[in-house]
Amino acid sequence: MNIRLLLYPFSILFSGIARFRNFLFDTGIFKSKKFGVPVILVGNLSVGGTGKTPHIEYLISLLGKKYKLATLSRGYGRKTSGFVLAGKGSTAQQIGDEPMQYHSKFEDITVAVCEDRAYGIEKLIDLKKPDVILMDDGFQHRKVDAGFKILLTSYDRMFTDDFLLPAGDLREPGTGYKRADCIIVTGSKHDLSTSEKENTVSKIKPLDHQKLYFSSLEYADPKEMFGSGSLSNGELATKQVLLFTGIANPFRLEEYLRKHSNKTECIRFADHHPFTQKDMVGLREKFDKFAGASKIIVTTEKDFQRLRGTEIIRELNDLPGYFLPIKIKIDRQEEFNQIIQNYVETNSGIG
Repeated sequence: MNIRLLLYPFSILFSGIARFRNFLFDTGIFKSKKFGVPVILVGNLSVGGTGKTPHIEYLISLLGKKYKLATLSRGYGRKTSGFVLAGKGSTAQQIGDEPMQYHSKFEDITVAVCEDRAYGIEKLIDLKKPDVILMDDGFQHRKVDAGFKILLTSYDRMFTDDFLLPAGDLREPGTGYKRADCIIVTGSKHDLSTSEKENTVSKIKPLDHQKLYFSSLEYADPKEMFGSGSLSNGELATKQVLLFTGIANPFRLEEYLRKHSNKTECIRFADHHPFTQKDMVGLREKFDKFAGASKIIVTTEKDFQRLRGTEIIRELNDLPGYFLPIKIKIDRQEEFNQIIQNYVETNSGIG
């Protein structure tokens, strides 16, 4: 019998607790706080694997040229606590891998982490006075009433097809989707047919005020870990790839590399895995035994953030190491962009 079926009674108990908590917020017994700046929340109903990071980066690219932006994350996996601002010399160990990625890629934004999102937003407003705050995750952090809520759900496993923890991956009942202003079905195929989209819409049943979009992943050329170069698709096709990942859903990446490389072998670690010296030694030994002369070692951009600047990465620094950046493409992109821009302009006072 599937172990998750055995856990189903606990999911029923968890559902009751989550529904009661939501009832307390919905009725105003527990208070949610609104803020004087636009707050855009990107979150989900499940635990990981829906692509929050590239969607936050998309919003940074969309809004960053016109507005003073700040991102606020929990900083999962960091070794610090409380409110922390990213600065020169910050590491993933101090702020978490996803915030570190924002900090390293976008020089002109403020990056902060805090477990208490309401307190974190107050500190950001007090210290940095941003025009817009992008709240990374925290759909269940209901002490914050974000002005615009984007809910992500994976095409491969939508919340409509999932169960609550521990039998499934949902953090709260699927009815929580009703709090969203916008729903994005992530990890969709690039050539999703009209009938496939209509079937998805009929499953989710968005409310009248909710817009639903589909996003797909696009992989950029692999970039050198220890340099500024990159590999073209043509060069990648000649390589034998040893891929190591510590993300929730590595399967699309594995499929992409198997399709675009000569050969790909995969080593999977747990999501947000804290890499150790032993891990690096093991990867090097595996790479040394990996067949072929034209071989490279590859990881994700997020995993690379947990390694960069550490002592343990030196174990790999004489190897041809690369990380693979990703970005998203949203269908009806102009319409989506306009909705986001309209919300910010209406609520920020900046025209």
